[in-house]
Amino acid sequence: MNFRRLGILFTAVCVSYVHAQNVCIGEKSKIPLFKNVVIVVEENQSFEDVIRKDSKMPYLNELAAQGGVAHRYYANTHPSINNYFFLTTGKRATGLPYALADLFNGIVGSDNVANILMRHQKTWKAYAENLPRTGYVLEGGDPHGLYVKRHNPFAYLKSVVEPASGLSQRDNIVPFKEFSSDLKDNKLPNYSFVVPNLFNDAHNNPKTRKASVCGDEESLKTADDWLKKNIAPLLKSDSFQKDGLLMIVFDEACDRGPKKDSSIGPKQSSGGGGHIAGVLVGAHLPAGGCVSDTTFHHESILRLSLRALGVEECPGAAATAPVLGEFFVATQ
Repeated sequence: MNFRRLGILFTAVCVSYVHAQNVCIGEKSKIPLFKNVVIVVEENQSFEDVIRKDSKMPYLNELAAQGGVAHRYYANTHPSINNYFFLTTGKRATGLPYALADLFNGIVGSDNVANILMRHQKTWKAYAENLPRTGYVLEGGDPHGLYVKRHNPFAYLKSVVEPASGLSQRDNIVPFKEFSSDLKDNKLPNYSFVVPNLFNDAHNNPKTRKASVCGDEESLKTADDWLKKNIAPLLKSDSFQKDGLLMIVFDEACDRGPKKDSSIGPKQSSGGGGHIAGVLVGAHLPAGGCVSDTTFHHESILRLSLRALGVEECPGAAATAPVLGEFFVATQ
């Protein structure tokens, strides 16, 4: 029996809605080097509402078809905030109960991606839409109410906001409008963490201004339009096409409560954050895209973001997480 052919057929059937033809077959532990890594975090929608033929996110599905799709990507928890910390520290930062977790406003002293990047002479920025000003680390401050601190994990990190050395990294937290100018001037940092506002990340419906429902068509369309407007120029840039990596992920699936979503698989009930979309686009991915059926969580994105920049050191659970190497073709 041809197991490889069977695997390809199985995956094509499972994710035919993204038109993927191939199973990712790269070496799982081997990551090519990139100059720029960009992470965009969307909000509160499940895989099945995002990656599908009739999705209201056609641009994201187009990227999925030509890039890599993490078909078994599960958020770590509900609600949002600890998922952002898994993406940046590899661990949960607050033990507050479900209903209170998003109200956390403490300082996080854990080792983190910003710390590690600085130790390895790599540059970084967090680009947050509707951020009141550069270096802003407080809650609120946006007159439109579209920026929330809990979607910007760097605003909590002690090494960023209260560095022992006195060399503050706060100025690396910048309004999103700087992203386009940095791209135009070829000044993107090695690591970019992009935080769209509450309308543009699918968290809120822009017409009702209320939290989006599961599969909210208006919210998904708005988020997709934003990606096409703001991320398409990145993908067209010569420098990014040469050695750039983009990862678009959702923080958590549509929230159905703290005990109802799995963190490790569709048949497991473990209080996780649910099945979410993860899409990779950039250099060193196979032509025509591929799909991985390995189970991933947010700490894998953290590990990949560092390994892709040549940094082996990873904090928390990222130190031993699957690193998504199967997405990449061999390079000389």
